[in-house]
Amino acid sequence: MTSNEVKNDYEVRLVSKPESFKKFIPKIHKKLSTAKRKFDFSNLTCDIDTNFVPEPDNQMLNILNTLPFDDKDGGVWKQGFNISYDQSQWNSTNKLKVFIVMHSHNDPGWLYTFDEYYEKQTKNIFENMLKYLTKNEKLKLIWAEIVYFSKWFDSLDEISKEKVKMLIERKQLDFVTGGWVMPDEAASHWYSVLLALTEGQTWLKNVLNITNIKSSWAIDPFGHSSSFPYILKHAGFENLLIQRTHYSTKKYFAKRRELEFKWRQLWDLRGKTELFTHMMPFYSYDIPHTCGPDPSVCCQFDFRRNFCPWNIQPTDITELNIELKSSLLVDQWKKKSQLFKTNSLLTPLGDDFTYQSDWEWKKQTENFEKLINYINSNSEFNVEAKFATLQEYFDSVKNEMKIEQFPSLSGDFFTYCDRNTHYWSGYFTSRPFYKRTDRILMNYIRSAEMLYSFADFKETKDFDTKLEYARRALSIFQHHDGVSGTARDHVMIDYNKMMTRGIENSKYVIQQSIHKLMTDPISYVSDLNFKYFEFDDLQSADGNDEARILIVVDEYKKFIVIHNSQTYMRNEIIELIVNTDKSCVSDAEGNFIEAQISPIVKYSEKDVEFEKEIYKILFKVKIAPLGMSNYGIIKNENCTTTSLANVKIYSENSNFSYPGSIEFLPLLNSNVLKFGTNDILFDEKGLIQIIIKNSRNFQFSLNFMTYGTKSIKGQMSGAYIFMPDGPAQLLNIKEKPTVFVIEGKLESSLTTNLSCVNHNVILRSDTEAIEIRNSVDIQTLNNTEIVMRVKTQVKNYNIFYTDLNGLQYVKRKILSLVPLQGNYYPINSGLFIEDDEMRISLFISTPLGGSSLDSGEFEIMQDRKLDQDDERGLQQGVKDNRKVLNIFRILIENRKICEKLNEKYPMGFLTKAAYKEQKRLIHPLEKLIYTKEEWPGMKNYFGNNHEEHEDFEIVAMRKVPHVEPNAIGVVVHKTNFEKCEKNEENFLNLKRLLGLHSKNIFKSSITLLEKNDQVIEDEIAFCHMDTKGFILT
Repeated sequence: MTSNEVKNDYEVRLVSKPESFKKFIPKIHKKLSTAKRKFDFSNLTCDIDTNFVPEPDNQMLNILNTLPFDDKDGGVWKQGFNISYDQSQWNSTNKLKVFIVMHSHNDPGWLYTFDEYYEKQTKNIFENMLKYLTKNEKLKLIWAEIVYFSKWFDSLDEISKEKVKMLIERKQLDFVTGGWVMPDEAASHWYSVLLALTEGQTWLKNVLNITNIKSSWAIDPFGHSSSFPYILKHAGFENLLIQRTHYSTKKYFAKRRELEFKWRQLWDLRGKTELFTHMMPFYSYDIPHTCGPDPSVCCQFDFRRNFCPWNIQPTDITELNIELKSSLLVDQWKKKSQLFKTNSLLTPLGDDFTYQSDWEWKKQTENFEKLINYINSNSEFNVEAKFATLQEYFDSVKNEMKIEQFPSLSGDFFTYCDRNTHYWSGYFTSRPFYKRTDRILMNYIRSAEMLYSFADFKETKDFDTKLEYARRALSIFQHHDGVSGTARDHVMIDYNKMMTRGIENSKYVIQQSIHKLMTDPISYVSDLNFKYFEFDDLQSADGNDEARILIVVDEYKKFIVIHNSQTYMRNEIIELIVNTDKSCVSDAEGNFIEAQISPIVKYSEKDVEFEKEIYKILFKVKIAPLGMSNYGIIKNENCTTTSLANVKIYSENSNFSYPGSIEFLPLLNSNVLKFGTNDILFDEKGLIQIIIKNSRNFQFSLNFMTYGTKSIKGQMSGAYIFMPDGPAQLLNIKEKPTVFVIEGKLESSLTTNLSCVNHNVILRSDTEAIEIRNSVDIQTLNNTEIVMRVKTQVKNYNIFYTDLNGLQYVKRKILSLVPLQGNYYPINSGLFIEDDEMRISLFISTPLGGSSLDSGEFEIMQDRKLDQDDERGLQQGVKDNRKVLNIFRILIENRKICEKLNEKYPMGFLTKAAYKEQKRLIHPLEKLIYTKEEWPGMKNYFGNNHEEHEDFEIVAMRKVPHVEPNAIGVVVHKTNFEKCEKNEENFLNLKRLLGLHSKNIFKSSITLLEKNDQVIEDEIAFCHMDTKGFILT
């Protein structure tokens, strides 16, 4: 049997009998061995099969393991090498084609707020663009940030709008990416990146009828994630340009002329996910670093400059100097072309906020037109140059060379280093308060749009306006100086104001939608000005219990609605705040259910105490997929289903009041927190040392550590850069803490206060995971970066896994030639370490930086305060710290029952249990307290008819009136799990999941711009790690 026949045999079994396919794997391996040919995956139905290791031409982890990271002086191209060329490469029939792409990079917030930038700079760029492009049809400009363009275009009169449309039609003004912003790719969640892309592209469709953008432009994100080309590919893109990658990586690919490649996903066996990608070769995207390898020459062609640091200044092109200047420029072009495989050369012409003034437009365009005309007319150069768009460049490359001839690549481009050992791993954590707010808003928008779609209001204007604002608030914060935490203080405050208003708008839509969905239609009366529910915001950014809603429980039942935005049934313990320990909880049927009362520990600057007549009540809820249930709380002096937790206080202070049992104990070197079959041994600081699960001991030594910073060749840590002064040191704890152990039937917890961290460990009966809540406040510290480090018995030998944007987990390895800060990675949603026997996973509520610097160990940054600028343009340190609540869930799993991936496999997958723990942090159950005493027509449930699907997730569900009135757009993702159980879903019945049986379903891209072919079959086939868009009408 040939390998092609083996492939066909494999495909038939995969499609027809996926549940029983595993037994055929040994046979296929045997047949492949007999065929003695490389297996051909090209015609397989799905891109992924974890029984096979993908083999792209370049795999980034393998490449990083071979790089010397030696930073040798490369001559004029300091981080590269000397470049030469042979003039005979080109002739009159084989000219070098140069595409000069004018661009202006406009940050929607950095040194100034979005509005400040618009008024001072960006508006002027557009006005001069309209003037110069209109009068000169040869000029072209690309534009990326739709947040700016939409604001300007909407302000124009009709005559000016028509002129702009003419420029677009003539391809003089061309949009790249078309997203609301150019997003960060480290701290951003892929849901939010997709939302920002969709927001921009939806505006372009609605206003300008543009739906066919094929090329993306990402010149300024600080490192690049493979999740971004994944999103672009599924949105219909064909090309991508990236810039900020490690200078050693640029040099590696430049030497091999592989700066253009087909970027595929880590799991991809056959290249279906590939996106053609161009990596810019030099230090920056500004003019001195884009025409060629020598910035001292290229800077002479940035005619807006008054000064070049290389001491040769730009001068206008005249008849006296045009020959010399043309020769210099062509020489740079030809040297740069040696780094690529075709005769098409891209030369960007722009920088941050370029082309603001009439003078600048005139300087740049007139001088370059003289150069272009002279070069094109001089036969000795054999060059054909022109102003062009990015799309024109990519089209030319692909016309010259078949896409199959370019190498494939998988992996990501973290951690970015622009020079020396200046690794940009600090921004993974900078401003965690705002990063946390980002996640809260992301969750609320998703729930609001989902519930709004179900509710189907007749009057929609107010809802649409509020949701649009919320989406745009989240979208603008995805900017690479927003969620990254790298803007000035007043800009971060401005972002936060927008996000806070976005959260309130989303809450408004949620509570109005829930009231409609949970009220019988006969009894439902709409009052859009009334606040039907208060939200219990347990996971607020600062974790302030005082900001939570206190439920005043009395003889009238208080109604609590719980919403589940996930596609599977959730049985979870929730907590609320009540005013009495005599509270009794009932389910939707009116039956009293088990509940627990616990005290709330309150820390002040000078003392610690229990909140007076305020308690935490816990009970278990069961909520249908994408559904809701109603629960009740009432005061009952004789409630038998509610129990009081027992309290142990390790302190000499005995001034505590609580209606339950209190025991005072001395704090020893080893103390115990008991819960069910699990025990936690903790030390005299209240920190975990050992976890005992089912009588088995697990080393779990948890400590808080700090990094300082010192000047290394003038460089210190700042908003972007992490430059530690050496290994982390134990956090200095000045006083012996008071430790609280609260033990109950549903939850047991441990709380300790360690100077700048209030540390809370929680065990619950509904999960095997341990929850950790760190309330971090480092406002009084200086030049300090604080981390939580855990030492375990896992033998992971410097291999660990971190997630990329909440979408996938990539394998990491400690690089011995790279300093500590270069082995730090973005932890967007989680990380894990493992050996053959066990895996320990850490999931996080806030994107942060982290690593596994030693075997069996992992650490996660909590916050960082830096007194100085790190010389990357921000011109300030990070000193605006706010108290932030970082929530973690830690899961210890037995791997003996799971299929092991080949040791060469470049990524990892969560188990189903771990996946659900991760989702609990990102999309917690929403708890709403009804504000009235009576609820006429109240329903007990919503969504009980929704079909459960554990393997699928709703990425987005929203109204899409730009497609059709009342149409609903849905984006669905099917993840891949570590194979620890046999049950697997390969088909999704979207109508049954959503309970929308009368709807027609049409295919769409994941940006939901338009409907395509109708989906005839109710059962929709999905491959693992696939994402699909649908329109329901």
